[in-house]
Amino acid sequence: MSEQEIREGMLLAVWDEPPLDFDPDKLIRRVEQKKSRRRALVAVGVATAVIAVASLSLPGLLPRDRDEQFASEGQVTTTAPPSEPAERRVRRIGDAIAARLDQVTGDVKDIYGDLRVGQYPYAGYPSTPVTTSVPKKPGGVEMSGFILFTDLIGPTALRVEAGNSGFSKSSFCAGATTCREVPQDDGTVVHEAVFNDGGPDVSRAQVARVFRSGYVVRISSHNYNPASGAGLRQTVPLPVGVLTSLVMDPFVPWQ
Repeated sequence: MSEQEIREGMLLAVWDEPPLDFDPDKLIRRVEQKKSRRRALVAVGVATAVIAVASLSLPGLLPRDRDEQFASEGQVTTTAPPSEPAERRVRRIGDAIAARLDQVTGDVKDIYGDLRVGQYPYAGYPSTPVTTSVPKKPGGVEMSGFILFTDLIGPTALRVEAGNSGFSKSSFCAGATTCREVPQDDGTVVHEAVFNDGGPDVSRAQVARVFRSGYVVRISSHNYNPASGAGLRQTVPLPVGVLTSLVMDPFVPWQ
C-alpha cells in the first residue's frame, strides 16, 4: 500500500467527524445571519416593486395640465359674495348717522333714521320717488329721507340726500350768507353753507360732501321740521359743524 492510499484512507475514516475547533453556537449564528440577509433582500425587492407600480399609476390620478389645476383653484378663491341690497344699505346708513348724532349732541333724544331708496321731496313721501335722468353709478345709492329727533324745543329732523345727480357749487351757495369749500385728506371735498334768508338768525345750514366718483351726500338743518313742514323755530337745531362731522364720519357706509 502506497503512502497516497494510506492518506486517503485516514481522511475517509474521519470524514464524518467535526473538526477539533467546531463551535455549534457559531454555526447557529451564521445560519441566522444568512436567514436575516435573505429576508432583507426579499423586503427590498417587494418595496421596489410597489414603488414601480405606484409610479406607473400616479400620473393618472394627478391633473393632466398644471394650468387646469391653477384655474380650478382660482375659481374657488375668486367667488364674490352677493351684493348688499340697496334697502338694507340705506337702513345701515340711517342707523349709523343716528348713532353718530347721539354721540356728538347731548340735548337730543328719540333719534332714528328714516331713509329710503330714491329721491323724495321735503315734507312727506309720495307713492313713488322722483326719478332723474342720471344713470346710477356703482358704489353709491340714490336715497333721501330724514334723521328724526327731539331736542329741548320739540321734534324736528335733518334732511339727508345722496346720489349721482352731480354737484353745482353756484347752486349750492346761491343766497348763502357764508359758503366755503374744504378739501379733505381722503380726496373728497366738503362744502358748507349757512343761510339767514333776510333774518338775524340762521334759518338753514347745509353741508355737501363730493366724492371723487361723483357721488354727492347732502345733510341740511332747518328752522322748521322738514319731515312735516311744521314746527317753526327761531334758528336751526344743529349748526354746520355738526353736519360736517356727520358726512365725514368714517363709520357711515356712504359708499
